Amino acid sequence: MANKKIWVGILFEFIAIIAVIGFSMTSCSGGGGKSFNSAEALKKYLDSQPANSPDKPIKVTMNANDKMIEDISEAIRTSNKYVSLNFSGNTLTEIPPAGFGEWALGTRCNTLVSVTIPASVTNIWAFAFAECENLTRVTFQGTIDKNNFFANAFEGDLYFQYFTGGIGTYIRPNNNSSRWMKLVD
Repeated sequence: MANKKIWVGILFEFIAIIAVIGFSMTSCSGGGGKSFNSAEALKKYLDSQPANSPDKPIKVTMNANDKMIEDISEAIRTSNKYVSLNFSGNTLTEIPPAGFGEWALGTRCNTLVSVTIPASVTNIWAFAFAECENLTRVTFQGTIDKNNFFANAFEGDLYFQYFTGGIGTYIRPNNNSSRWMKLVD
């Protein structure tokens, strides 16, 4: 009887872990949502949306180039809406210094929940996503050379995890954690 209770407990823990992974894969996954060609259109759309929470981000895809990052960052930051941002299929080649981080326009981008970085990106500069407190999911669609990816671009150990795990999606369990882990496909 005691062995049966142990196995039931293990089974419930396993189901809970699978549920959390499933939730994290569906709630903030890249893709889907509305697509935009300008930061102005993005800002207008975000401002028209009701208040939301980090677990229910507004999914958007941006058709962006390198010159648009600062304006996109400002649109997200000033909207006060939680956003899952997908740059898939872009000509974007870099995320500039403090692109979404604390020093961009003097404020933090606390409402960015997830980001998909396309294979076209070859540089992620210092503080690009520094202190984006609610950023808990990052998808890398391509390879970034170690010399072009600053260790302090993200909060926590994502830099080190990326160079161990490579292309894929990385999550951290909550915004207080500095530990990232790669999702297994």
